[in-house]
Amino acid sequence: MLSEMESVSKDYVLMIVCGTITMFSGGIIFPIFAPFVRDQFSAPLLIVGLAASGYYMFRMFTEFPVGTLSDKFGPKMPMVVGRIFAIIGAITCYLTNDIWVLILARGIWGIGDASFFCIGMSYVASLYPPEKRGRALGFFQAVESIGSFFGQSLGGLMASYLGLRINFLVSMILGIPTLLIVLKIKGAGIMEKSKGKTSLHISREEFHQVLNRIVIAACLITLLSMIINNGVTSTILPIYVTEVLGLSLAEYGFMVASSTVGSVIGNLIGGYLSDWIGRRKTLATGLIIGALSLGIFPFPVSSIQFMPIMFAKGLFWGILYGTTPAFVADAVPEKARGMGIGAYRTFLDLGGLIGPVIMSGIVELSDGTQGYSIAFLTGMTMLIISLILVIMLKEKKSEDKKIEVA
Repeated sequence: MLSEMESVSKDYVLMIVCGTITMFSGGIIFPIFAPFVRDQFSAPLLIVGLAASGYYMFRMFTEFPVGTLSDKFGPKMPMVVGRIFAIIGAITCYLTNDIWVLILARGIWGIGDASFFCIGMSYVASLYPPEKRGRALGFFQAVESIGSFFGQSLGGLMASYLGLRINFLVSMILGIPTLLIVLKIKGAGIMEKSKGKTSLHISREEFHQVLNRIVIAACLITLLSMIINNGVTSTILPIYVTEVLGLSLAEYGFMVASSTVGSVIGNLIGGYLSDWIGRRKTLATGLIIGALSLGIFPFPVSSIQFMPIMFAKGLFWGILYGTTPAFVADAVPEKARGMGIGAYRTFLDLGGLIGPVIMSGIVELSDGTQGYSIAFLTGMTMLIISLILVIMLKEKKSEDKKIEVA
């Protein structure tokens, strides 16, 4: 028993280290990718958008299949292949001078990251019983968020002094230790546990077990929340604060930093609260905080006024991101946990893909600056709908994965 606990603890630490490096590696690309495409390839905005979306599109169609693979064969093999794909994607981005090769490389990179993030969530969830699962996932994702924060902070600085391409080379180099770390993970899947043959075929029973009401509700809530996260915070808000309010990009940077701090704290709080008072109540609390913050978005006129609201918005996202995977993991059998997390993350990626289009379309179709207020209030409405979905759920946790829906 002691050796088993030590093995679980070691794998958990390895997953945290690997996840932090992976998020740091992605973070140094995030702030420079669009300027890189624009500058190095003289690409029009449409192509810039296509290049940025390619990562999410490839990732979206990979989440469920790699989750299924991890259920059948264990997490190790798909994560190793995924890390190799990420390394190939990064070095290709560094070397290529062809825009279409760049888009393909980002897609390959997206497949590699999907393999880690989907399976990583599923594997961490499998390491702990339900009463400890929330805090384990919350801490895992909070530390990852810190890695992303430092990566984003360093990415612009590196590109300013060493050129835009250097970030891709650094990401490729960082991919090597993550590959070595994944190779040390012990994880076993159905085939290894049963010592028998397994099949990639998904039975109708497995499909129904995964797509139960609670997983579908979690997917819809995640979709709406990610539309807000990518559509509002990452797309129209920077334009709103710089062009409408006249704030500088540096001031917006402080606002984003405030949101990131809130997200880290939200992951930690969400994980612990979901183990203590239940997933449903914790999710409801986060959605209320998010709805209130979005409802206030139209009123601040300075970065100082915005910062506490951005902190609250980050808190909402952290609580959601730290709690929902545990909710999904509880709701499906152990043998289908990877598929459940894969379904959840597919909707996460879909929201990231369509969010900017939806929110920018709302602004474009409205007259004047009021379009931004309409977009903020639309986001608030989406979170109220999500809150209603959470209220309709009824969790019952007596064994691993026993949650029912009223």
